[in-house]
Amino acid sequence: MCESAVYLIRGEVKSLVMQEAAKVVITDEGAVVVNSLGERKIVKDADLLEANLIKHEILLRLR
Repeated sequence: MCESAVYLIRGEVKSLVMQEAAKVVITDEGAVVVNSLGERKIVKDADLLEANLIKHEILLRLR
């Protein structure tokens, strides 16, 4: 599959948001992370920092 792990970066701390995310949408409110089953997590005030498709890793940071 093509899922990626999504992490939130706060300073030097890297926290897992979702292990196997299928979709990440950045909105005015933050990041919406969705897995293949449709389960959603919202990270308020987050922006995309990096999407590493080789490592299947997406990094978010707070605005």
